[in-house]
Amino acid sequence: MNPQRSPVPWRWVVLYYAVALGVALPFNLGWLAPWFDTHLPGTMLARYPFLPAALGPAIGALLARRFGPRPIQTTTLLGTSAWRTLVTALIPLGFFSLVDPRAGLYALVALIYAAGEEFGWRGYLADALAPLRWPWSLAVISLLWWFWHLRFTTTFDLLVFPPIILVSSLVLGHAARTSGSVLVAAAMHALIIVLTASGAPSRPMLFAGAATLAAWVLQGTLWPAPRPTRPDDGNR
Repeated sequence: MNPQRSPVPWRWVVLYYAVALGVALPFNLGWLAPWFDTHLPGTMLARYPFLPAALGPAIGALLARRFGPRPIQTTTLLGTSAWRTLVTALIPLGFFSLVDPRAGLYALVALIYAAGEEFGWRGYLADALAPLRWPWSLAVISLLWWFWHLRFTTTFDLLVFPPIILVSSLVLGHAARTSGSVLVAAAMHALIIVLTASGAPSRPMLFAGAATLAAWVLQGTLWPAPRPTRPDDGNR
């Protein structure tokens, strides 16, 4: 017999999302971009004013975990194998640094940014929605994640970006579940950011991205992550 699962803590999910959305809103809408341009010219914040938005999911998750009912935690920062997780995160930094030291720095910034997001989406929210059947939890996370970006102005935003979010939720969620690590999901998320945030990537950047994917496949084949132990998942 399957043990009884706790219900979804919907009030705390709403609180998490309100904080995630509220903190990120001025950055995702670009309201502070002129200020960054004026006071921090030439910096990452001036070029990518959305970066502080990752604080929203991170702060929301911290508050919900600290003060709300604690769902069974299935992911940590480093997961089931700290060394393997660190290698996973360092692989893209290495390849992009070979292309250009500035690209390596951007990959590092993207990793930190993505870790903040993933701490919320694939960390707290995935655990909080675990009582739902898998297709429903995937749908809820994808919908909330898509809306959080506040991108509604172009055809791409409305028709192309949502399927990208859905596929990314599927892939990143699988990576987090199988490794038990938020950082593994963040490394994959960071790769997407590095290759897409500045428009069409250059050929060297594409090479670094392809090399990263090949190295991850090789790593997963030769050095698989131990599967995390978790309660019975019979309702999925």
